Amino acid sequence: MPSTDEQVAQQHDYIGELDRSLIDLVVRRSEAAAELASLCRRLGSPGVELARENAVLRLYHSALGRSGTSLALLLLGLGRPESRPAGEEKAHK
Repeated sequence: MPSTDEQVAQQHDYIGELDRSLIDLVVRRSEAAAELASLCRRLGSPGVELARENAVLRLYHSALGRSGTSLALLLLGLGRPESRPAGEEKAHK
């Protein structure tokens, strides 16, 4: 059986893996949202659908409570081209 220190180190490693996975998913979600917004604008539709954003907010709130709402707002913001770091939006034009 691993020592307590080894268990702590393993748990830190596991959390680090989860963090890297979450970052990857957030980047992928942001890129997909930016691409969708760009597509909608090219088709003459609004780039943002408030009803869909509200559904996302409700989903995250339902699953995670008040903090989930905050997380959803951050995710929604990251999907907007004006919120992306310079140079990253060029792939979505």
